Amino acid sequence: MNEIISSYDPPTVVGIFMHQARRFGDKTLSLAKKEGVWEAKTWRQSLDGLPAAVMGLVSLGLQKGDAVGIISRTRREWSEADMAILAAGGVTIGIYPSASLWEMTHVISHSELQSCFVEDEPLLEKLLAVREKTGLPRKIILFEPADRPLPPDATTIDALITEGRIAHEKDPARFEGIWRAVRPEDPATIAYTSGTTGPPKGAVITHANLYHTVLNATQMHHYAESDFGIAFLPLTHMLQRMTVYAAMHLGIVGAYAENLDKLVDNFRELRPTLQVSVPQIFERIYNRVRQMLDSGGPLKRRVFQWALAVGRKAAPYRRAQKPLPARLALAHAVAHRLVFSKIHDVFGGRVKYLLCGAAPMPMYLLEFFDAVGLLILEGYGLTETVAPVAVNRAEHYKFGTVGQLIPGMEAKAAQDGELLLRGKGLFQGYYKDPEATAAAIDADGWFHTGDIGVIDDEGFLSITGRKKDLIVTAGGKNIAPQNIENLIRSMPLISQAMVCGDRRKYLTALITLNEKELIDFSGRENLEDRDPVALADHPAVFRAVEEHVQAVNRRLAPHEQIRRFTILSRDFTEEAGELTPTLKIRRQEIARRYGEEIELLYSSKGGEIGR
Repeated sequence: MNEIISSYDPPTVVGIFMHQARRFGDKTLSLAKKEGVWEAKTWRQSLDGLPAAVMGLVSLGLQKGDAVGIISRTRREWSEADMAILAAGGVTIGIYPSASLWEMTHVISHSELQSCFVEDEPLLEKLLAVREKTGLPRKIILFEPADRPLPPDATTIDALITEGRIAHEKDPARFEGIWRAVRPEDPATIAYTSGTTGPPKGAVITHANLYHTVLNATQMHHYAESDFGIAFLPLTHMLQRMTVYAAMHLGIVGAYAENLDKLVDNFRELRPTLQVSVPQIFERIYNRVRQMLDSGGPLKRRVFQWALAVGRKAAPYRRAQKPLPARLALAHAVAHRLVFSKIHDVFGGRVKYLLCGAAPMPMYLLEFFDAVGLLILEGYGLTETVAPVAVNRAEHYKFGTVGQLIPGMEAKAAQDGELLLRGKGLFQGYYKDPEATAAAIDADGWFHTGDIGVIDDEGFLSITGRKKDLIVTAGGKNIAPQNIENLIRSMPLISQAMVCGDRRKYLTALITLNEKELIDFSGRENLEDRDPVALADHPAVFRAVEEHVQAVNRRLAPHEQIRRFTILSRDFTEEAGELTPTLKIRRQEIARRYGEEIELLYSSKGGEIGR
């Protein structure tokens, strides 16, 4: 087992990196694909390159406390730029490359961004459009080589490092003084929320917040030096960024995925042992399995259903850490060889367990993957808590909960059921927004999450809904729409669902379709049309969705059932402002955009489902 360090000097993220880099030396730190080949980078190489990057930023005029942005997809350079900013005493501002021009302008102007790393020329053009409006950022550093001359005050990462190396050689002692001057109480990042209910707010997070969360969260699982994971979620999101910091602390090798489209290929190539993911990835893999079954013959489907039944019988024994009875063990071995191993191979075949966060995990997915022998451990966290607050553990978990609190975190429920949190990982407040800070953190230091939570006798936390998202019907019933939406989305044909009904007599839903599944459906049903827009209005599609919604309704209380729904002609998208960068639905924007469709669901026209 890897020896886990319990404290570092100084207690900052930079302190973790400097200590571990000197400790591990020529051990591989990370992998990234370059020109089709996975390229390893050692701790020593990263340590040797850090002074040049820091002094390059200082040469650009960076002063302690200055905000420095990163606009890029997930790649090794993102993490290297982040460490350089932190070591230089700057404040990292991650900006989603998919952010709208309005969101990007808001974050850059609000954070008073002085310098910014940007991935490539298309994103550079977007950034320059922001600079025309705001005058910020003043300095720009490009990751990728440019085909055209760069604008004034823009340079490449290679040129920055070259200049920084010259400065470091002139005064080698200065770098040591700069990074050691970074204190635990200094801001390390301003992490902007995804903005589901309005303009993104900037959560001020210190080095101490990051440091204590890394050390506390990593106590929840047993790690080995041979463990390995792949980063593919946006590094702007605190969940993925914290996994990078945690890997540094644990000495675990990490890789940066090529992109989402090649994620399964990367899983198979690199064979991770531990993997952090989000529900959408599990949904995608589940839907691929279902699609393969639908295209197969009756025998293939029967074998799969038999294997799944065997897996469900075996799951309670595995959960209780008890050996399987002989007959069940034999059946399970056959099921694994014929069916389960092929699903394991999607993740590379070595995964011990999978960690899931960022959004609620539907129960049907947890139970399905558990039956095939892939344990998904759900966790919970927020931007304001530096991601992890609670997590299930491999030796002690409960499906339907987000696990137990990590060390150093306290929780309690307010009288109205809202989850309140307190601990060393809690953010310092919202940047330049004292009113929002006062509303979020009370006089006793409790952060009001906006989530409705329940903690059981064993300390397992369940999140049952969002306080602001709760639907209060005309009859006074309080309903959490996310649970119903997850059930509706369990049909592969359905991409998104938004439940409506606040101050109404009953619930309705807006439903969008998965375009690929829709085309496959049309082939299976021998429909002449293959146009997704036309198919969304096809009676056969409506009937299939209606049957599924009826099945969902049978699992719900009467006041939770969907009485009417409409199928929209296109999916919700981030570009249209209907989804956040983490793929959460923006309810206010969707309700505004589809107000007419919602009103029709409550008009006297048309009948109710199944009536």
